[in-house]
Amino acid sequence: MKIIYFLALITILFIIYSEYSVGSILFRPNSMGKISINLYSLIGFLMNPFYKSDLWNWNTLDINYAFVIIYSVFLYYIC
Repeated sequence: MKIIYFLALITILFIIYSEYSVGSILFRPNSMGKISINLYSLIGFLMNPFYKSDLWNWNTLDINYAFVIIYSVFLYYIC
């Protein structure tokens, strides 16, 4: 059960970092020009590494959700 909380924390931190690093993933302007939450865009961004190979290079591993989760689980069980 502790790993669920750990992965939830890693996911939240990843979303915050990605929003800061890449920008306009979760918070995007809507059709009226106001900033709104766009969960569809966030989910698409989180799932991109599973079907796009261009996120699997050294320059983009920090915004690769699959890599971050795999690496975090590895560290969780090592420590």
